[in-house]
Amino acid sequence: MDFSQKTPDFITALMQSWLKQFKPNPKNPLTTIGLFHWEFRPNRRMPEKPRKIPKIGECLKLEDLSFKHSVYFFQVDSKTLHIYESSGISLGGLNIAHEYILQNNEFIQTKVLMKMIR
Repeated sequence: MDFSQKTPDFITALMQSWLKQFKPNPKNPLTTIGLFHWEFRPNRRMPEKPRKIPKIGECLKLEDLSFKHSVYFFQVDSKTLHIYESSGISLGGLNIAHEYILQNNEFIQTKVLMKMIR
């Protein structure tokens, strides 16, 4: 997907450079791109550690396919991105969130923030 000509207003330069580095698989194209934020909810078993739940904000639907591959961004600071990816069919798939840091014009994945199979 080439975002050089038609870029949504909410996509920053840092997000564009991540998209250029991590090109989607041509067999599995991006269907949605957007923003998300973290919502914190109480945790009954461990009250000192609240649950982080990604909440989708502004987004742009690119294609309508039966197999979805969505990417959502949360920019922490000028060099750190949280990327929430959702892929699969409507009743099954994988939701995963990673943290990436920009070092020497390359994104490095530092940790997995969340992983859920649905």
